[in-house]
Amino acid sequence: MDEERLRKEALDYHAAAPAGKIRVEPTKPHGTARELSLAYSPGVAYPCEEIAANPDDAYKYTSKGNLVAVISNGTAVLGLGDIGALAGKPVMEGKGLLFKAFADIDVFDIEVDRTDIDEFVEAVKAIAPTFGGINLEDIKAPECFEIERRLVSELDIPVMHDDQHGTAIISGAALINALEIVEKEASAVKVVISGAGASAISCATHYLRLGVSPENLLMCDSKGILTKSRDSAGELNEYKANFARDVPDGGLAEAMVGADVFLGLSRGGLVSGEMVASMAERPLIFALANPDPEILPSEVMAVRDDAITATGRSDFANQINNVLGFPYIFRGALDVRATEITEGMKMAATKALAELAKEPVPDDVAAAYGGEQMQFGPEYLIPKPFDARVLIWEASAVAEAAVNEGVARVGADEFNVEKYRETLEARLGLTRSIMRNVINRAKRDRKRIVFSEGDEPTIIKAAAQCIAEGICDPILLGHPERIEAVKEEHGLNFECETIDVRYDPRRRGDYADEFHKLRGRKGVTRRDAVSLLKSPNYFGPMMVHCGDADGYLGGIAHQYPDIVKPCLQTIGPDPSAHRIVGLYMMTVNGQLMFIADATINIYPDSRTLAEIAVQTARVARRFGVKPKVAMLSFSNFGTSGELRTDRIEEAISMAREMDGDLIIDGPMQADTALVPDRQKEFPFMEFEGSANVLVCPNLASANIAYKLLQRIAGAEMTGPILEGLAKPAHVLQRGDSVRQVVHMAAITAVDAQRHAQQRL
Repeated sequence: MDEERLRKEALDYHAAAPAGKIRVEPTKPHGTARELSLAYSPGVAYPCEEIAANPDDAYKYTSKGNLVAVISNGTAVLGLGDIGALAGKPVMEGKGLLFKAFADIDVFDIEVDRTDIDEFVEAVKAIAPTFGGINLEDIKAPECFEIERRLVSELDIPVMHDDQHGTAIISGAALINALEIVEKEASAVKVVISGAGASAISCATHYLRLGVSPENLLMCDSKGILTKSRDSAGELNEYKANFARDVPDGGLAEAMVGADVFLGLSRGGLVSGEMVASMAERPLIFALANPDPEILPSEVMAVRDDAITATGRSDFANQINNVLGFPYIFRGALDVRATEITEGMKMAATKALAELAKEPVPDDVAAAYGGEQMQFGPEYLIPKPFDARVLIWEASAVAEAAVNEGVARVGADEFNVEKYRETLEARLGLTRSIMRNVINRAKRDRKRIVFSEGDEPTIIKAAAQCIAEGICDPILLGHPERIEAVKEEHGLNFECETIDVRYDPRRRGDYADEFHKLRGRKGVTRRDAVSLLKSPNYFGPMMVHCGDADGYLGGIAHQYPDIVKPCLQTIGPDPSAHRIVGLYMMTVNGQLMFIADATINIYPDSRTLAEIAVQTARVARRFGVKPKVAMLSFSNFGTSGELRTDRIEEAISMAREMDGDLIIDGPMQADTALVPDRQKEFPFMEFEGSANVLVCPNLASANIAYKLLQRIAGAEMTGPILEGLAKPAHVLQRGDSVRQVVHMAAITAVDAQRHAQQRL
């Protein structure tokens, strides 16, 4: 995109109503006189009194605990330099947007029109009680060092100058992993840094903590290498002097001879191919000047095919992006009410990022980058910014470090890192929060889950994750050679049972006998049984029926009937179930609901509708939801004689007989089921508030409803969940992501646990 077009689009973006990128919204109801009396006078006096008596109660009664100030004086704004406080406001708003989008942290951006260190520090100190943390931004060196030092020492909330530490934390993770790939030790490598500003000095300090030897680290400013002779001549300030080395004077070209690592934090085009050629074998080149790096990756590869490169840009591999740091560091610090951000907390963030990069990359992350396949290696050193797992890994590591170092107001006896990770997952959405509980239950007693499409890449990646998290023991049906090829292609290293059903002796033996026994009176000969069991879609359910697996999953590459029919013919219905039911769990607008039947029963009669209601409510209870069932229709309680819905009314009566504790009502329209104001017209209703189990009158309406909710309202769907089978079997949707497959595997595993307990 040319610069003029980019400029126009950016200006239009920022000017679109409402102007800017952030705003403040109320978090409490305020629509009645009573609510206003609680929000303000006289009710507001009570929390004021509590805070006056105990200042820490500000975290309980106000937004302080989730509020960060992004503060700048505009003296070093991006690549624009000293443009002043007001002109830097768009950048500070942008930082606020990133805090909120990536870590759910609220922000006030504050532009302080002061360049004097004392005046700036006093201004920040004066407003600090408002905030749980302070992110300093775009303040020039060397003043930024003193400003940060003083604020850290004089305030009791976390303060971090992101320009200094962000790049250090992120590039440090890339350095750890890149050194592992090239098989070099941090203590033995020669590091050259181009640039001697705030970020460069912080990176150098962080690299020393990672194990780089001080005598092996050379820093260059615009005049050359920082040397002892230059320090003696009075050329270096106190911050640069810490990195002066006893080596001959020279420029960047001389410094880079024999270097293992180059870190660029200076300006574009500064490094030549000849300089790169002079470096050691398998060099690491982190050219982070923006928007133009010191040398382009293509220019590096023209002279070195053994180099690993990183830049600050998203259009090249290994983007060193500060958004991988500051939102999550503050998230962890805020959640344990830390008084500062220590070096240990920064190191914890670095190591968490380095470790996460070695985990399999979820499909939704790959989709955000055009379907690019990513795995740990020279072109994938650190996680991508859109990887939601960064929140869980990094924030929890930072919070745990704060607690362990004693800088948190939350004590070690109060902090449980696994519970905290669950709260972080909940910030990513209600579905993740609910499924985390299911996954934890699955891990307590691992079950064997068979996947009929075991050579599909998505299934193989999901199996790897299931094993890593201890969710289940996968059994993959498919061609072993193909499975191994996919594992190698995606860098997956795990072992699990793999079955090629074509050559398994059970297909022609015990399984064929059993299937013929089940279906012989339905016209299936033994020869037919042998032939049908050649399909993994039949072999998998038969494993469950015969007790060789505890649960079954299939459907990611097949039509729905191709999976359900074999389950019905082999596993069959539970003797206590009148019908098999297909339902979805969905989260939409912060609400958890279940919708049925969207997959099995085409036009259910009264008895079947009753079964759908009762069985869906049963599933809801397993997810910790007290069901309120709405039987949906085109009218409310039979608006007129012509529109009466006898079938649904009969179903409600039957459902109440089947489950005396069931809260159920209808027939009603969808808005009556979900909107309390609409319910005021029907004071006789059995429940108040939104229903959480929606039973549709037929398959067409349920299927249309859930797909509209999914595509238009952004509902997250989990399912279809099959209820009423004799043993656990569930169906995947074509195109499900790895995360969705893992969730369904956990649901199947927990179902298997329940079935096992019922047999005892």
